Amino acid sequence: MKTNKIPEYYIGKKYKYEARKIIEDYELNYNVGTAVSYLLRSDRKHESPIQDIRKAINHLHFELDKIIEQNK
Repeated sequence: MKTNKIPEYYIGKKYKYEARKIIEDYELNYNVGTAVSYLLRSDRKHESPIQDIRKAINHLHFELDKIIEQNK
């Protein structure tokens, strides 16, 4: 079986938790989990966190839209 290399920006520095395992443990859905993932890596993948924070906000808006539509 092939082992996938997890990029360092998805692994916490202090406790070495992987973003995907945190998302799985909290049983987050796609949009919220993706937003959390973008936020966790935002200061680590690119020079500036702006791009990842914007992506996280977009996914949170998607989730809000879904919730609002379900509650109509």
